[in-house]
Amino acid sequence: MKKILSIALSLILILASVFVFSGSSVSEKIIPSLNISADNISYSVSNQLYGISLENGAASVDGGLASNLVSNNSFEYETEPTAGWSVSAREHTVMSDDGLNEVNSNYLWVSVDTSGAIRNLGYTEFYSYKTYQYNSKKASAADMGFTEGETYHFSAYFKNIDFEGTITVSLEADGNTEKYQFNIDDCLEWKQISLDIQSNVTDDGALLLSVDGTGTFCMDFVSLVPVSSYGYDSDVWTYTSLRSDMVTAVSDLSPSFIRFSAGELDESSSLDELGSWKNTVGALEERTQCGIDLANKAFAVNSNSMGVYEYLLLCEELDCTAIPVINAGIVTEKTSEYSEKYREYINGVITDEEWQQFLDEIAYRPGTEEFDLYVQSVLDLIEYANGDETTEWGAKRIADGHAESFDLEYIAVGNGDYDDLYRRNFDAIYQAVQEKYPEIKMIICTGEDGQNYINTNSSADIIYSNVLVEEEYCVSSGELYDYIHLFDNFERSGAQVAISSYLIDTEFGDTLTKNNIWSAVEAASFMTAVEKNSDVVSMISYGNFFDKVNAQTDDTALLWYNSDSIVRTPDYYTHMLFANNIGTNYVSVDFDMEEQGIYSSVTVDTENSVVYIHLVNTTNTVQKVNINLDGFENVGTPTVQYMAENFKSACNEPDDDLHVAPQQSELPVKDDSLGYDIGTYSVSVIRIPYGSNDGSGLFVLPETELRVPYIPSWVWIVISCVFVLLVGVTCIIILGTRLRHKKKKQKNN
Repeated sequence: MKKILSIALSLILILASVFVFSGSSVSEKIIPSLNISADNISYSVSNQLYGISLENGAASVDGGLASNLVSNNSFEYETEPTAGWSVSAREHTVMSDDGLNEVNSNYLWVSVDTSGAIRNLGYTEFYSYKTYQYNSKKASAADMGFTEGETYHFSAYFKNIDFEGTITVSLEADGNTEKYQFNIDDCLEWKQISLDIQSNVTDDGALLLSVDGTGTFCMDFVSLVPVSSYGYDSDVWTYTSLRSDMVTAVSDLSPSFIRFSAGELDESSSLDELGSWKNTVGALEERTQCGIDLANKAFAVNSNSMGVYEYLLLCEELDCTAIPVINAGIVTEKTSEYSEKYREYINGVITDEEWQQFLDEIAYRPGTEEFDLYVQSVLDLIEYANGDETTEWGAKRIADGHAESFDLEYIAVGNGDYDDLYRRNFDAIYQAVQEKYPEIKMIICTGEDGQNYINTNSSADIIYSNVLVEEEYCVSSGELYDYIHLFDNFERSGAQVAISSYLIDTEFGDTLTKNNIWSAVEAASFMTAVEKNSDVVSMISYGNFFDKVNAQTDDTALLWYNSDSIVRTPDYYTHMLFANNIGTNYVSVDFDMEEQGIYSSVTVDTENSVVYIHLVNTTNTVQKVNINLDGFENVGTPTVQYMAENFKSACNEPDDDLHVAPQQSELPVKDDSLGYDIGTYSVSVIRIPYGSNDGSGLFVLPETELRVPYIPSWVWIVISCVFVLLVGVTCIIILGTRLRHKKKKQKNN
């Protein structure tokens, strides 16, 4: 028995060693030196290097960044106009005759006999956790996140046909008792009713309109907005306010630019549905809305409540560059069909006439009236952003609430397009914009893998001026390392690169937990390469910023959210560390540890006297490095902000303890030298002030909850098995001991 117990205890010790010391053995190799000399300060780092991409599609803005809690608030979801609503009444339907306006003509027609009820469930979850499996229980569960003590502004348009009675508004959740009653006797034509209502509880719930009376009335454009929302009741946020915790999360990244869609609907299947930025400005009830059919019975809504005006305003208030992305006049949903038709054309299967006819079905053609109107819309966008009161669209911006110009500098054309059809349309749009607004910089697409860059770069350098070349890198786990040296040999005098989208579909984790420390260190490794080539790469942003838990449209996002909280991922924190800790100039260093899994970059802020060292460890071994500075006077106390984990799958999840988040500590320095242990699976930023800088102005990490060590599920399983084994062994020992005592006693008797 002692032998069995010894084996069990050994297993526990081995398990403890794996957990505590896994990957933590310090390498006994010669410690490499990172020598940083002021004499090697090199080219300028782009002051617009790190930014973000915000999309107005499903699960990003509606139900997320935009503060209105009412889903499908204008009943414009074509295939299911009452999606998100439940109505209990004698009769109800969605009608469009004599609606609120021509743009959003649908409205709810309700007829009651003594009583009825109208509920909106909000933007519900509809997938089982970390899957794309439709979950009918979640889809029918109210998901408006109410907060105790918060006041909500209710608004809706009513038209009374012959209704006599009252309507009561309440926030339906356990413990909520506030109810507000009103009548619609004077709503003989469409009239807006508004009131404020407070929540007594913090819980998920629904908006409930209880109807007492008899007759028929119509309702449209319903909203419920927390009054604590960012921009609520301000002079310039005229139409839309934003979810405050999300704005804070964006602000903490200190983005130097924000890319956003300027009206294009990626879900469009024809030119008529392509969308326009003009559908996203002005009064909310006059903006175009559409429903979006997702897989497995799920749906989303694009209300355009976050339109061009709101994006421009957000960029201004966060002090970053606005980059509206316009379509090239091409139906992007037809990309695969275009490739198939093109093969048929070059193989002689279809004629020139048939090929041109197909192109005219999926794209506006330069020289036609339709294309000229489309180009004029692009020019109008610039006028809206920058024009004064003497211009048509400048005057409309002023009427929207912003008197001064937004000083728009960039226009991006297309989103991942790179074929001949795109180039044809880009050429025409480019010429028109440059003729009227030569100060505007244009961004041209080249595709997803960078293989088209050299040709496009040469073309851009010769044919165009004032352009940036867009690159995309959306890859599987490990593939981003293939691009670490991609930019090293680019032509330094060519057009600058703007990486509009990159993301890693890592092999560890499922939806949501794919954003883990393993994807973060791969991203950070790539970002060090970008910094080393920041004389060529002037912009970089992650591919997907917001996504909703259990209502996602992508597997990865920097920030996940639900009705009442947000999840900052390791990838998010990586961007935060890099964007907030970068210098004005790159420093050339002779330090190559890529074969050991270490990636690095060094920059210096020559204006504020700070050296920034970015170190990434992609291995499960702690690696030491000696850092030596030369030519930097009065070196102060270094600090390091870092994330380090023992397990690749380390991540953060909703309704769970915070596991992965940056920490900060001081590092001892002596004679301008210091040592640093680069932790396992880690991202580190060492900040070294010098000269007159005492370090007090360096980036301060936002306050976070108490971190709890991450333990993957398999470890818990092993621990459980060992525990069960120990219990079993203990029981056997006890039973065996009792049996021996019993036998001994019987023998003695």
